[in-house]
Amino acid sequence: MYIPRSILILLVIIYLLFLLSVDWINQPDGAWYRPFIIGFLVVMVGSWAHREQDSDEL
Repeated sequence: MYIPRSILILLVIIYLLFLLSVDWINQPDGAWYRPFIIGFLVVMVGSWAHREQDSDEL
């Protein structure tokens, strides 16, 4: 089964961020936008991994 590189990178990043940030996100005295920062980072890494390739790379 073929897994695209962008999906594989996205899954690894999500897994690592989840392990490292569960306590940080769930702190009651933390800022309301903490989960959105993590989500934004995941989207940015996924879009970087799935960027358009030049025709020479195909």
